Amino acid sequence: MAMLRRLEMPGWGRALVSLAGLLLVWQAVVLASGIPAEYLPGVPTIFHALRAELGDGEFWRGEGLTMARAGGGLLLAIITGIGTALLSARHRMIERALSPLVQLLISLPPAALVPLSIFAFGLGVALFAFIIWFACVWTIYLSAVNALKAGEPIQVQVARTFGYGGWAILLRVRLPAALPEIFTGIRIAAAISLMAAVAAEMLAGRDGLGFMLYDAAFSLRIPEMFALLAVAGLDGVLLNAAILRLRRAAAGWHDGIALMARA
Repeated sequence: MAMLRRLEMPGWGRALVSLAGLLLVWQAVVLASGIPAEYLPGVPTIFHALRAELGDGEFWRGEGLTMARAGGGLLLAIITGIGTALLSARHRMIERALSPLVQLLISLPPAALVPLSIFAFGLGVALFAFIIWFACVWTIYLSAVNALKAGEPIQVQVARTFGYGGWAILLRVRLPAALPEIFTGIRIAAAISLMAAVAAEMLAGRDGLGFMLYDAAFSLRIPEMFALLAVAGLDGVLLNAAILRLRRAAAGWHDGIALMARA
């Protein structure tokens, strides 16, 4: 078993193999489909367009705006989602009151709220913050509520034996135990935040990655459009990596316990 672990490919190696496989499949589809290159460009053409975008200062400004909007809206959703979940875990009446509302709101597509939100918030920062927050907060809230419910009764009983009150048990016992599942919800919400940011920029933006995608698509600059889509996918990978790093810092001890249990 130890020999197999040493021979196992590292994570970055598996990622490179997967990326190479995707590019090969894409190029094979381009060559076999017979679709004109101006509508389905090959990998070299897209790479050339991507290199041109990376050399453009306007691209970097739009990329920075999109990531800042996605990150800011996600952070707001994390704070409010986990905070509300803690209140719901402490007071079941709040959970029962929110449950039907959350089930209704989580099914609403955030892009559908953009036209109405423009009248309420204008075309500034508040619009993007609200749309991204709305897209992310329900996923984080539900994952946190379910994780806080799943705490071990023995841990809670031991905490009560040591004189912990309700809030102390929630914050010092149930919340740390729930962190892995909460971070799973945050990872899902991180992907949603980027999709919501790009969609809002397409519908109501004047800058950002979504606006550049919309402009490239409707100007029939197809290689640029695919290059920008590749950038959006890479942004999702970077956001996920950042959340995983935060998870290791906040809840890495869970993984250590799991490894000891399997040993």
